[in-house]
Amino acid sequence: MMTKLPKKVIGVDVGAKILTMSFQDSNNQDQVCNIENNQRSILSFLKKISSDDYCLVIEATGNYSSRILHLSLGKRFETSLINCMSVKHFARMKNIIAKTDAEDAKLIRLYGEMFRPENYIPKSTEIEYLDQEIKLLNDLEEEKRRYAVKLKALRFNPYLNPNTEKHYERRLKQLEKEIKEVELRLPQLQDEEFKEVKDLIQSVSGIGEKTSLQLMTATSGFKNFDSAKSLVKYFGLAPRIYQSGKKSYSPGKCRTSKTHIRSLLYVCSWTAMKHNVHCKELYLRLLAKGKPKKLALIAVCNKLLRICFGVVKNRIKYQQDYQKNFKILT
Repeated sequence: MMTKLPKKVIGVDVGAKILTMSFQDSNNQDQVCNIENNQRSILSFLKKISSDDYCLVIEATGNYSSRILHLSLGKRFETSLINCMSVKHFARMKNIIAKTDAEDAKLIRLYGEMFRPENYIPKSTEIEYLDQEIKLLNDLEEEKRRYAVKLKALRFNPYLNPNTEKHYERRLKQLEKEIKEVELRLPQLQDEEFKEVKDLIQSVSGIGEKTSLQLMTATSGFKNFDSAKSLVKYFGLAPRIYQSGKKSYSPGKCRTSKTHIRSLLYVCSWTAMKHNVHCKELYLRLLAKGKPKKLALIAVCNKLLRICFGVVKNRIKYQQDYQKNFKILT
């Protein structure tokens, strides 16, 4: 019986206007081509290749990479997303110093051929819509904070222009109105399964409505994670260890791009270390060992994520004696 050969990899370097593709043709010759980052050009390229022979590895660049990602999935291609930092470290390992779109696409292809990253699991349409609404809400709230700070500073001016002050006030009222409109739309995008999982997350002392929504949309209800450890690493809250010979220390947490959710979890840790028994025990234990308060709070964030993962996977609301009732998956 013949073994099935692995599919050839197409490395995709993503730009706002141009996608650079690196792949090997039927004669195993390296090929590079540039196509426009629009639906017509992408579909035209995908028609020329077979999903039985090729898979795609795409650089994750937010909205710029979403079009080719979803179009390739729609055409039943095995498709993976990789972080740009992974490609950067891979280039260092290969001792490559050139930086061009063609070279980046080739690096992405070589990375895919060597490591065979897992296939991307797309979010449901409801999650996609909800994710966009939450991002809009975050932007509106950030803009409201910015205008409020500017208005406060403006009022210290001894020669305050009343027209300028009224303009800021009108803009703040308009932003408040828009924020309320978005908040009213959010429940309409949540199906029964989404609400069930969100309620489970909110049962954890310290986790509120906003944080639970952010966690749900960022992880598709934790469906893309099979362990609490991988979840913690994804949000950049896993401690790093450096050990060489007799030297051993922790240079900090492993940072990722999920800064906004980390900030929300950090705020949640303030409440959790007061009202969540297990988080409070962890916080006090670390302080007793002489650890800084900030490090202890980050450890509480780690603990909160692990508890959230446990209650969702076990489908049981958080209880103070949860460790006696079920085991958190690690």
